[in-house]
Amino acid sequence: SRLDPASTQSTPQGSGTATPDSHSAIDTLSEQDEGTLTPSSKQTTPTTSPNSFVRVPSESNRKVGEPRLVTVHRPGVEVGVTLCGGNLRGVYIESLDEDSPARGPNGLLPGDLILEYNLVNMKNKTAEEVYVEMLKPAETVTLKVQHRPDDFNTIKDAPGDGFYIRALYDRVGEAEGDLSFKKDDILYVDESLPKGSFGTWMAWQLDENAQQIQRGQIPSKYMMDQEFYRRHSVTEMKEDSSKTLSAAARRSFFRRKQKHKRSSSKDSKEMVALDTISTDSIPFLDDCVSLAYQRVQKVDCTSLRPVLVLGPLSDPVKEMLVKESPGKFCRCLLEVMKASQQAIERGVKDCLFIDYKRRSGHFDVTTVASIKEITDKGCHCLLDIAPHAIERLHSVHIYPIVVFIRYKNAKQIKEQKDPIFLRDKISQKHSKEQFESAQKIEQEYSKFFTGIVQGGNLPYICTQITTIVDQEQSKVLWTPLGSP
Repeated sequence: SRLDPASTQSTPQGSGTATPDSHSAIDTLSEQDEGTLTPSSKQTTPTTSPNSFVRVPSESNRKVGEPRLVTVHRPGVEVGVTLCGGNLRGVYIESLDEDSPARGPNGLLPGDLILEYNLVNMKNKTAEEVYVEMLKPAETVTLKVQHRPDDFNTIKDAPGDGFYIRALYDRVGEAEGDLSFKKDDILYVDESLPKGSFGTWMAWQLDENAQQIQRGQIPSKYMMDQEFYRRHSVTEMKEDSSKTLSAAARRSFFRRKQKHKRSSSKDSKEMVALDTISTDSIPFLDDCVSLAYQRVQKVDCTSLRPVLVLGPLSDPVKEMLVKESPGKFCRCLLEVMKASQQAIERGVKDCLFIDYKRRSGHFDVTTVASIKEITDKGCHCLLDIAPHAIERLHSVHIYPIVVFIRYKNAKQIKEQKDPIFLRDKISQKHSKEQFESAQKIEQEYSKFFTGIVQGGNLPYICTQITTIVDQEQSKVLWTPLGSP
């Protein structure tokens, strides 16, 4: 189950969240299975042959809105229909070309809601996702549609898509109307096929409170992933000529065998780029491998988030935080348990325990209950867990603020002194061990870091941590879509 950003009810992968503006009327047919949010886009989609349709009810009965099957033999991937709508309200047939093979007494109609395409469920799919599915080559295709003229007339001129993404790269807009953004910016995509143009999205840049700042055009996931794969292939070829075959195979991953008709004119550069898209092997709804964007969801935090401090001198730092701000920070008490290793691991598996440390004759255990007990009192719980346990916290819907202390070298650590919290002088060996351990932590777990503070004396570090905690607690929290 997934946490729905708007309603906090679980939704399967791909289900989107309520839009940050006015998209509130979500179609009742939505079961929030697989899909995303995207506004109405008018896009041509592959056609089908006019011969060989399954017999369907007469025109008069179609108005009742009973689902029906339309089976078509199509000679190629020519586009013959225009789509509108999206994952918020469903994708509809807006119009059919004059020469569309889908025309006919038993064919498709404007106002048909696409329920399935070749047995693939189209509910909650974006307009682009439906379009990509319909591009896949097949001599015979079957559509399950439902004629809903009233709903169609309501949504045909309104946005039908809407989903949140985290940018995984920096982009500077080159043309007028292009949206510039930085890595880790949150964007809200409200059109996945703007004016029928495959390969671009219309998106809003959001501020820390999820409010819309600026709207513009960005490359779609498919176009950017194609570019990243191409770059990777070229790099492979340069590094090792023996990998030429695999590099070529990667390039063919996005190679297109036939051109298709477009409903809007674009410059030749975009046409060339589009013609390299494969119609038979495009990853469908495969966001987990995208190098460009990560689908995310908005999470409402009703209590104060726990804090995990990683890096050198983290223990004296936590002691100082509690001493200086006792009503703000509280250390998580470890529960002493005399049990078998198997029993402790079972508690971890059952999501009762987050982490544990073996002591002589017992275990010191961090439990979910002890964390929630502190956060329920309106205090930031200072965690004492290993970084690998962060994902266990996420699995029980606890999202800590992770702060990493970064020192320049071991010598800087050794020089730190404090009359209260660092009474003992730090040895050269200990400072070197802490520095090397911190390097490994940063290398392996930096993806979990909420903030990084530069090493120095303890009061300086604590001030930085307090500032980060206050800032992060006030921000909207975003988690990957599909995470617990």
